[in-house]
Formats: sequence, structure tokens, C-alpha cells
Amino acid sequence: MERTSLRGKPLCWLQWGLLALFAPYALYLLAGNVFLNTALGEAALNRKPERFRMQWASGSTWWPGRVSLTDVTLQGQARRIAWNAQATRVEGRIALWPLLSRRLHVPEVRADDVRGAVRRAAGELAPPPPRAGGWELQFDRIASDSVRRGAFDAWVLEGEGRAQVGFYKQLRGGPMELTPSTFDMTGARVTREGAEVLRETTLHAGFALDRHRREEAAGLDKLLKTRLDLRLGGRTSGLNVAVSPRGEVAVRLVPGEGRADIALAFERGLLAPGGRAQWTMAVAGNDIAGAVRNDILGIDVAVDQDIAIKATVPPQADGRLAVEADVRLRGRRVPVRDFASLLPRTSGHVIGAWHFDSLRWLSGLFPQAPWLKLDGAGAISADVQVADGKLAPGSRIEVPGVDAVVDVMGNRIRGRARADIRLDAGDSGELLPRLKAVMETFDVAAVEAPGKPYVRGRNLRLSVNADDGRRVRETLKARVVFDDATVPDLRVYNPFLPRRHMRFDGGAGYLSGDLSLDAAGEVGRGSLRIAGRGTRMFLAGIQLRGDVDLALRLHRADLKRHLFVADGSTLQVRNVSFREPDGDTRTGWWARATLGRARLDIDRPLSAGGLADVTMKDVGFLLALFSRKKEYPAWVYRLVDAGQAHVDGRVQWQDDVLVLDRLQARNDRYEMRARMRLQGPQRQGDLYAKWRALSVGVEMQGAQRRFHLVRARAWYDGRRHYLE
Repeated sequence: MERTSLRGKPLCWLQWGLLALFAPYALYLLAGNVFLNTALGEAALNRKPERFRMQWASGSTWWPGRVSLTDVTLQGQARRIAWNAQATRVEGRIALWPLLSRRLHVPEVRADDVRGAVRRAAGELAPPPPRAGGWELQFDRIASDSVRRGAFDAWVLEGEGRAQVGFYKQLRGGPMELTPSTFDMTGARVTREGAEVLRETTLHAGFALDRHRREEAAGLDKLLKTRLDLRLGGRTSGLNVAVSPRGEVAVRLVPGEGRADIALAFERGLLAPGGRAQWTMAVAGNDIAGAVRNDILGIDVAVDQDIAIKATVPPQADGRLAVEADVRLRGRRVPVRDFASLLPRTSGHVIGAWHFDSLRWLSGLFPQAPWLKLDGAGAISADVQVADGKLAPGSRIEVPGVDAVVDVMGNRIRGRARADIRLDAGDSGELLPRLKAVMETFDVAAVEAPGKPYVRGRNLRLSVNADDGRRVRETLKARVVFDDATVPDLRVYNPFLPRRHMRFDGGAGYLSGDLSLDAAGEVGRGSLRIAGRGTRMFLAGIQLRGDVDLALRLHRADLKRHLFVADGSTLQVRNVSFREPDGDTRTGWWARATLGRARLDIDRPLSAGGLADVTMKDVGFLLALFSRKKEYPAWVYRLVDAGQAHVDGRVQWQDDVLVLDRLQARNDRYEMRARMRLQGPQRQGDLYAKWRALSVGVEMQGAQRRFHLVRARAWYDGRRHYLE
């Protein structure tokens, strides 16, 4: 009895020992598998489902820390980036002791049949403010030998892939790190919106992200802490670019025989020396005329101490883009945010066509000409040399259509222009910009009222040139030329005329100009011509109707006072009909006058002075200025029939005062002399006329007329001159 009892005690202790060991294990099996196969597991993990959510069909755990899950789905969102991943089976090991220090350490995870996607979310999910005490997540190795699919928005990558990824993250705003990881795929296919971009592709990517906090590198700034080694080779698809008869453009991917070969290494914002990327695609289709197009799109990037880029982009069917570029970017840095910083690093040669929503930047080529504005949407065709991001001598830019505005002499000329810009080199290599532009249609309005044009025309030519790039402002010259622009109502020019003695009363006309401008947009010299057909006009108290041609020759006299010398300007009237004071009507009269001295102030009416040279059909108009036909002796009007008259004399025209003095009209049959002073409604003057042995003198004082029939010449010579 005692012997049996002694032998049974060790067995009993063994049983209790085994029970003590098995009970916790059994409890773990029960609790762990219940946790994985009931709602408890998902509820514990998915505390913030809008940021992270994990689901699975079933799970098991047969050893503490080892877990196996089937049909796993993960999804989450950080700011505007939403992601999801699926796997048919996931197995992993969790280190248990670190859990006691709020650290989830997962030495290894393996996944089968992995698929994932990343997309831009419609709304942003702002991160919570950082707090201390967040759990640490450390996954040493997440591996899969069966990565099937990945997507980013409309882009999809499919094939046979394998990946190995490791990362560290502390929750509540702590640091994160992507440890050295790899991704490889063979037989890959890349599509965009279902259309193939790459096929038969081999891909290798090695990548890592330095440990950092969110405030140290957010968004794109994370690239400054990223290391990436990319190797890709595959066949590219082609592009079909077709234009309908309506001008609608359709671009689609089609099967093609291009090639992509990329071997680039990127480390914390820099490309590594020795990198190369080449991409070619076949481009086919038709243009708006229906002609078939077959081209090649090609990009070649080579990295040494600089980045060399060669690109060929064939002309698009809608003309919005075409490029032949051979440029070099100084240094190997890739701009993360400030892409404009690439420009100062760029040198080379670019030929192409681009479409811009705004062409305002073209005005920047002529900063010394503020009166010239170029803007509006449009395309350019360029053959340019670039040095350190700036256009260099030898460049040329053609602009088929640009909105152009030119402010000159208080007028705003506006129209759609085609322009040719050339950049030449000065004696010291400085840049000399030159512009030739043609406004196919244009209008002219006052600068103060640009919405009320009073001239409309076609084919205005504008040129801008500088002779010295070091003194562009001093040497810049411009020229504006246009012919026969339509003036619907010539009365718009009355403010420039002495209205009491000369004005337009109606009728349409034409305006032509040839003006030379300086850098300030001020006229240095030029000509303006106003012509009217069947124009109604008031001249020295008499209503006229006929063809008028006023040609002003301008030379700047005083820039500050807007004063111009207009010597040599001419006034012609043709096919004139006018009514004499007694009511008789004359037709077919004409006259040509040349102003020996004239001044034009664009802020005041035209003024003239000095000698005048006039040729007229007859002296009928001069006679009508002094008296009615029936008041003259009968023989006087025989002078009218005595043929063409040449008149010279002195003229002074200032504000509303018109003075004619020492007028002499003569031919081989008669002689006439006259002087007249018109000031507002006041009229005075003297007239002497001689035909053969007959002569007469007429003294005019307002409405009073006094005739001198005896010794008329002596009387006239005894009268004082109005002008010295």
C-alpha cells in the first residue's frame, strides 16, 4: 500500500504539471480563435474605420503570436490619399513581450495573391494633432511572392510580382520610416482607363524612406527623404490622334511597337549619375484636312553631373503641342515643389509649338515699351535658344494670333494680330528684341473710353526694334502703319479743328497713318491722312459738300506739351458743291492747299501760320467769302470762268481766329488780292480784283460791304496788313 502511494505521487504531479501547462495554451487557443473568428477582432482593430479598417473571412492561431487569416481586406485614408489592399491569405508572427511596452512588433508577414490600389479622395481627412504615448508599429518584413495587381486612380499595373517591405510608425503623430524594400514584377502590363500603355514589362524598384515626423516632411517634401532605384523595360503602345471635320480632337491609346527602358536612381532629391530613361511611342491619326499622319514620340533622359533631355513630341492634330528639344539642366537636383526653379538651370535648343491660356508673358520681352500689351489665349511656334533659363540671341517666336493693344497719342489701338518676334545679338552679345506684327482687324478708341471705338480697319503693321541692347530704352524705335481704316463719322475729329471756321458736319471717311514711336510710345515723326467722300463740311462760314483729304506731316516739337510741327501738311477738297451767300449753288469746285507752317497740339485744335500755297479751280469760293454775287459788278464773275488760279499768301490759324493776309491769286487773265480776319462770328477783310482795265475793291466789316470802284488798287494798298 505504501509502495503504491509513493509511486503514484510523481504521476500525479506530472498530470498536474501538464494540466498547468496545457490550460493556458488551451485558454489561448480558445480566446485567440474566438477573437479572430467573431466580431471581437474587427471591433478591437477598427476603432477609427474612416482612417483604418481591416476585415477577414476567417482566422486561426495555433501558437502564441502566430496568426493566419484568409480573404483579408485593408483600407484607409491619410489626408487626400485613400488606399486599399486585398490578399487571399496572410500569415504573420507577433512578438508578444513588446506589447507590454505599447509596441506592436511584427518580425514577419507573408501574403498570397496580393492586390492593392491608391486613389485621390474627394475630401481631405486632416490628421489629428500630435500627442505623446502613441503605440509603436514595427513591421520588419512584409513579403509576398504573388503580387498580382496595383492601381493608382486610372492607372493599373498587373503581372507576376513579388515584394518585400518593412516599415516603422509611431501613432499619434510620431515618426515613421520605410526600411529598405523591394518590388519586382515580370510579364507586367500597365493600362490607363482600360487602354494598354505598357506590355511585356519587367520592373524592379528598390525604395526606402528616412525616419521623420510629419512636420519635418509633409506631402511632396517626403521625396527629400526618399531613396529609389527604378529599373523598367517593356514595349509601349501607340497613340491615335484624330480630328473630326468639326475640329473635335480625339486621342486614344492603340497597339504599337514603341519601347521603354528606364534605369534611374533617386536619392533624397538628387538623381544619381549614370541614370538613363528612354521612351518612344508611335503616333498615328489624321489632321483636320483628313491627311494621314505617322510620327514618333520620343524622350531620352541621361544623367551625369547634369541632366540631359532630348524630346520629340510630334505635332498634335489640334496644333496645341509639338516639341523638338535638346536641353541640359544644370545639376542633378529634382525640384519637389518649386518646378519653376528648373528654368534658371535650363540651357539648350527648343523647336516647337505650344498653346497658352495667356500670352501675356510675350509683353515681358519688351519691358521698355509699356505702351504695348500682348495677351489672350493662343499658340506660338518657336525656334529658341535658351541660356540659363532665358531666351538667347538667335531665338525666334511666331504667334499666329495674339490680342494686341497699342496706346499712342491718347488713342488705344486694339486688335487680333499675328506676330513674329526675333531676338538678335548686340555688339556685346546683349539681347536685341525685334517685333513685326500685323493686326488683320483693329479698332481705335480714346484711351479714356476704350469701349467706344470710332475707327475700324484692317492690316495694321507694327514693328519694334532696338539698336543697342545696353541702352534699349534710348534706342528702341517702333512704327505703326495702316491704310484706309474706316471712320463711320468724321465729326469725331472736330475737337482737333477750329470748329468756328472749320469742322465736319457729317459723313464717313478713311484714316491712314504712318507713325514712328519711341520707347515711351510718343510719336517722333509720321503722317496722318483723313479722307472723306461726299463729306459735309463747314469752312470759313460756307457749307461745303465734297471729297476732303487732310494730310498731316508730323514732327515732334515739345514732348511735355504734346506739340507737333506739321509744316508741309496739305488739305485738298474735290468735287465740292457749295451755296453762295445769295443762294446760288456751285458744283465741281476743287482746291489744294499746302501749309508752310502748322502746329498740332493733341490736347488743342490745329493751329497754322506762315506761308500758304493754294491751287484752286477758280476764285469763286474767295469771292463768296466777301459778298453775294449780285452785289459785285457784273464783270467780276467773269473771273470765275477765267480758269485755274494759283494763290499764295500768309495764314495764321489759332484757336477760333483765322487770318488770311497778302493773298494773291492770278493767272494770265486776271489778278486778285485779299486779306481777311475771322474771329468767332466777327468778319472783316479787304478784296481787290482786276480784269483787263476793270478793277474793284470790297471792304467787309461784319455784315456791311463797301465797294470801291475808283482807284481800287490805291485804296487796297492803303489798307493795313493783318500780319506783319
